[in-house]
Amino acid sequence: MSSAVVVKMPEALDARNARKLGRELKSKIAQDAPLVVLDLSRVKDIDLSGIEGLLTCMEEVARQDGSLQLSGVSPEIATLLELTRVNQLMQKFPGFSIEAPQFEVAPETAPEEVPTDAPAQLPVAA
Repeated sequence: MSSAVVVKMPEALDARNARKLGRELKSKIAQDAPLVVLDLSRVKDIDLSGIEGLLTCMEEVARQDGSLQLSGVSPEIATLLELTRVNQLMQKFPGFSIEAPQFEVAPETAPEEVPTDAPAQLPVAA
């Protein structure tokens, strides 16, 4: 019997967070026939890269004979999934209350920028 893995998604599902989801998902679903539930209850903004990330995750789970399901889909996100016809590929649940291993995809932060007014450091020749 396969176990479920619940993934809590961040508020914004963009290219960066979709890549991070893919990386973390690969490391968390090592068994055959995984059941992955993406909790979208916090997602307020999703772009095309985010939708592509959902599809990539679905492919990864399908390679292992598993299934990917969505939970906590807001009406706005549901409309977007319907417009892109992704809703036909993934099963949705209004809520998912199961004791299952969980992990959270935290939004990636942009790398710190180096101030442009700092003097450039040049190598010293000996």
